[in-house]
This record gives sequence, structure tokens and C-alpha cells, in this order.
Amino acid sequence: MGQVRVGRVGWFLLLTFGLSWGFDLILSRASGYEAYQALGMTPWGMLVPAFVALALNLFAFKDSPIHFRTCPRKPLWILLGFLVLTVAYGVATLVAATFPGAARMLAGLGAVLISLWTLLILFTLRPGDGEAYRRAGLPLGDVKWGQRFVLGIILFFLVQAALNLAFGLGDLQGRAEQIYGVPIPAGLYPFALLVLFIAVAVIGVPLSGLAAVFGEEYGWRGFLQGELVRLGKVRGVFLVGLVWGVWHFPVILSGVHTYPPTALGLLLGLAFFVLWGFVQSYAVLKTGSLWVAALMHGVVNSVYRFMLTYGVRPEDKVASFGLGVYGLLCLAAVVGLILRDPLWRRST
Repeated sequence: MGQVRVGRVGWFLLLTFGLSWGFDLILSRASGYEAYQALGMTPWGMLVPAFVALALNLFAFKDSPIHFRTCPRKPLWILLGFLVLTVAYGVATLVAATFPGAARMLAGLGAVLISLWTLLILFTLRPGDGEAYRRAGLPLGDVKWGQRFVLGIILFFLVQAALNLAFGLGDLQGRAEQIYGVPIPAGLYPFALLVLFIAVAVIGVPLSGLAAVFGEEYGWRGFLQGELVRLGKVRGVFLVGLVWGVWHFPVILSGVHTYPPTALGLLLGLAFFVLWGFVQSYAVLKTGSLWVAALMHGVVNSVYRFMLTYGVRPEDKVASFGLGVYGLLCLAAVVGLILRDPLWRRST
């Protein structure tokens, strides 16, 4: 327990909300939010929390362990690379929104930029450099616990889909002609569904979009959580979840999120992000790794979409399991179990 550095938290929140909300507002006013989403580009706002946190820690806060003058070289390349990626991706998105005819090419360029940053991680992250990455706040952490968290996410959504089906709250999607654009013969459909679920939904999509989910997790579970847990772990994590939920309000109000663009939708969204924030934060505290949290974030997004498209689709976004009210009650029970871990009561 200690004193929160209000100035640092204030600058982070001001810049993060200002840049991400401002960027979305400019694009939605210029081309409409649906047109913005139709660009096929990862929302730039997902990159902003880490961009702001890194810019402040690398250049503004001289006592930061990752200040550019003292940060170990290999992690520094990853962090500086993320700043370059964010700026380049933002420019590409603005150009694509201004010139829709070039949107497909620029979306491909954006995907290449994200892939290059992921490859940079793979080429620079080595087991022998563990101490350097620990000092930079980027250790791999407890891999076995990370695997358990990922399996837990998959199990949670499978159970939620089964409950929707059992209680008549959702419909089992029939055989699709294609899965992720791959034509599937009727006789091979169950086998192909399982293989592509593991290969693409659980592994491929989360890794290919690692930069976007790292953008959120480094900002919320890295920088902001590191500051607010000075109030106590439970209180700090709760506040991080609240901020994370409020940050998503424009997306919910746009009508493209899971929850309806209503006051009830905002309330449910806030509840979800607070509850799931405890799961994400618990993973960071348990494994000591932001990479685990980033992978989990990607798996949640990917597996949930997969289940909606090829598994069971709820008839009602609110009165259903999964991310609906009943699913949130199940998630609250999971959080209750998580909070029984003694690590929450250990000093930070």
C-alpha cells in the first residue's frame, strides 16, 4: 500500500482518452462509424493505452525503469517499435478513411505492420535475456499458469454456449460452407471445425493481432494497474476495470459492440469489463506476465466470435449466457473464486 502518483495517472488518462476518443470522433464525423468499421482495420484506439504509457515512461518519467537512457537494448527495440507502429497505423487509417478506394491496400499494409512488430518480438525475445525483459516489465512469466488461463477461457465459453442451447436461449448454427474463408466438405466439417478452432481461433488470430491487445493490456494492466494497486490490489484492480469499461462507452454507443447502445447496454458493459478486468489482472499477478494477459485478451475476442459464428448464437444479447446477464452472473462467481487466492492480500 502506498500513495498513488496522481499526476502520472492523470496524464495517462487524459492522453489515452483524448487520443483514442478524439481519433474515433474525427473519423466517425468524417466518414461515419460504420464506414470506419468497414475499413477492415484494427481500431487504432486499441493501440493508444500502451502508446501513451510507453511514451510517458520512455521519455517523460526519468525514474521509469524503461526510460530510454537506462532500458536494456533488446526490450527497448520492442517498445520503440510499438511507438512507430502506432503512429504509422494511425496515419494509414486516416488515409484509408479519406480515400476509401485505397482502403483495402492500406488495411493490408496495416496488417503487415502489426505482423512485423510481432516478428520483432519473436526475433528478439530469448530465454537468456530474461533479466533484461523483467527489468523492462516484459517477462514471459509462468507459462504453465498462462496455459491454464487460456484453457479456462475456452472452457468458460464452451459452457456458456452449452447453457444457452440447453435453456433455449440460443440456436445452434448449422454447417457453414466455409470456415474463415476455407471451403469445407460436408463429411469433414466436424473435424475441420475442431482443427480450425484450435489453429485459428485459439492460436492464429490472437497471435496475429498481438499488437492490438498488447496495446490495451500494457496500458491498463501494466501502467495503470501498477499505479492504482498502491491503494490495495482489489481496490486498484476494481478501479482499472471501471476505467476500462468507461473507455469502451463510445464503441458500445456506436452499436457495433456486443451490448446494445442504450443505458442498459452501458451498464452491462461496465459490469463485464470490471469482472473480466479482475480475471485479466489476476493473470498478470499470478504469472507475472503482461504477455499472458495480452494472449488471453486475444483468445477471448477470437473464441467468442467463433462461438457466435459457428457454435451457438444467443437470441437476446441481454437475457442470455455468454456476455449477457446470466453469463455475467457466472463470471461473477468465477471472480469470487479468484478473490479467494491469498495473493490479493499480499503486499505489493
